[in-house]
Amino acid sequence: MFKKVLASLAVLSSVALVACSNGSSKSANQSEWDRVKEAGVLRVATPGTLYPTSFHNDKDQLVGYEIDMLNEIGKRLDIKIDYQEIGVAEAFTSLDSGKVDITVNNFDPTEERKEKYNISDAYKYSVGGMIVREDGSSNITKADLSDWKGKKAGGGAGTQFMKIAEKLGAEPVIYDNVTNDVYLRDVSTGRTDFIPNDYYTQVIAVKLITEKFPDIKVKMGNVKYNPSSSVIIMSKKDTSLKDKIDGVIKEMKKDGMLKAISEKYYAGQDLTEPLKDVKDIPVVDTSGKK
Repeated sequence: MFKKVLASLAVLSSVALVACSNGSSKSANQSEWDRVKEAGVLRVATPGTLYPTSFHNDKDQLVGYEIDMLNEIGKRLDIKIDYQEIGVAEAFTSLDSGKVDITVNNFDPTEERKEKYNISDAYKYSVGGMIVREDGSSNITKADLSDWKGKKAGGGAGTQFMKIAEKLGAEPVIYDNVTNDVYLRDVSTGRTDFIPNDYYTQVIAVKLITEKFPDIKVKMGNVKYNPSSSVIIMSKKDTSLKDKIDGVIKEMKKDGMLKAISEKYYAGQDLTEPLKDVKDIPVVDTSGKK
């Protein structure tokens, strides 16, 4: 009797192993899009603190250019969007570990990112800008960016703009995933000298924050640099998810939806097409810089 029980257990164990093996094999062979489609959810890393691309409105709802765009992508692909609000460094760690499927935060398609990840079609075009003190005491005005050296630049760890600042000899002051008013107040009080970041994002942020907090005395600097495009970053396991997302971005450009979202958040400006008249602005090469 005991031998029969052991034999039965062995058979059940073998069946279980085969089932597990088949399940693992199926999971391993699934494309990225099939996995997301089966789950019915696209997991997205986003800061939730960057106005006007990903922020909380007065009703504490997560909104913004990238959020509206992704909500529309989810609608057209018939999947839910699960937002995980985290900073840049953690976003890439979460993407690498598989905790999220994609990450957005005005990311440039750098050569290093292209090598490691799949990159979507561009959904926004811009240039680099900077926020400085209103009274001019930041002393950053040179068109060739030579006066960045020795200045304190505020930003998130791992961003392309902080890499540019470090390359030019600025001293990085690193922040976690904080809101715009924290960054701007530190420039105003002298804790930092400037904030290098996306020009059009900063223009809107400065207007909003200085109206809301009149004691924050900052302005946009006049210098522009590094024409850029914003893309969605995702796993390089295969191109199935990229293909689906790129297809929707193309549709949204063609039917005008992406333009409407841009105009909604960027004061009527269409940033969905490459910018003109940017050939003469300086470009800082950060390739190879971690």
